[in-house]
Amino acid sequence: MIRLRNVTVAYGDRVILDNINLDIHQGETLAILGASGSGKSTILRLIIGLQKPTRGQVFFHDEDITAFDEEQLTAVRRHMGMVFQYSALFDSMTVGENVAFGLRQHTKDDEATI
Repeated sequence: MIRLRNVTVAYGDRVILDNINLDIHQGETLAILGASGSGKSTILRLIIGLQKPTRGQVFFHDEDITAFDEEQLTAVRRHMGMVFQYSALFDSMTVGENVAFGLRQHTKDDEATI
């Protein structure tokens, strides 16, 4: 389960997310819709730990990941997958090579497994 509790994200005086609470249950499919600049990508960055909230907490499997360091976040991210908007892949690689890239970086799997 992923939970956002009382999450606020602000850039200076501009508040992007204001006291957001969100529960995403295991196996649930969720769509986040909104206008440009409404905070959709910010929510995704919070969930995978690429961004910290200005205020509030982000939980993954009942563990508060808000203050995790990069090594701890890497362990959490091994349970997640994300494709960035506009298909932000390495254009010099095939789809298979793009998928394998992360596996080579973050696992000790042999090439046959990858």
